[in-house]
Amino acid sequence: MINVSPDVAQQIEAFEPLQPRALRGSPIAGILLTDANVDHMGGLAVLRQAGARGFTLWSSAAVRSIALEQVGFAPFAMPPHRWETFRDGTSHPLDDRLSVTAVPVAGTTPGYAGRTEAPGAVVAIAVADRKTGGRLLAAPVFAGVDPRLRNALAAADVAFIDGSFYADDELAHFGVGGKAARRLGHLPAGGPDGSLALLASEARGTRLIYAHLNNTNPFVDPSSAAYSEAQTKGFSVADDGLTLTL
Repeated sequence: MINVSPDVAQQIEAFEPLQPRALRGSPIAGILLTDANVDHMGGLAVLRQAGARGFTLWSSAAVRSIALEQVGFAPFAMPPHRWETFRDGTSHPLDDRLSVTAVPVAGTTPGYAGRTEAPGAVVAIAVADRKTGGRLLAAPVFAGVDPRLRNALAAADVAFIDGSFYADDELAHFGVGGKAARRLGHLPAGGPDGSLALLASEARGTRLIYAHLNNTNPFVDPSSAAYSEAQTKGFSVADDGLTLTL
């Protein structure tokens, strides 16, 4: 799995391939973490019953350090679990078919860890299927578009990208918070300096799919002008149950 959100139990119940095959068993071998935000790690509390096999977690060294300071996450660095760290630019084989590479992107540590810029605070994860040649990029969080992200997007067949917010002042507009999207480490999609504008050229060569949608984002409404804008510019918006074959 790439990240493990607090609703992971509902995800498992809704998707048969993730459901247990035996008592205390799980087909989930491990989790690849893009960052240490609670919405990407909170589901570990649900997966704590791992049986004898345990899970293998992968993250940057920075994310591992932040996570292991938390009482609820620290046990995942102890047997039967394993917590591995990505090495910059290194392709790590997960099994006899899939390899993953972490791509550092612009971002910050979580609010509970000071929300500061730090190397490895956020990564995108590139997955390569050595059998089919298919390449997927998961970049659900990024605060800006830099050459490393552009290169990773160009190398992918499909990429899930940060669709948390459409506008920088979205939370304030709906009266559900005062923090701007960029202050929270997310590049908004809309506007002249948003991801729709900045990644338009990449969308012509790679299928870019907005994911990680906040419920304030008009992308969640297929009848909205923002949703139409994304489609017109060559982007897609993910929905629950989306399945891809690469």
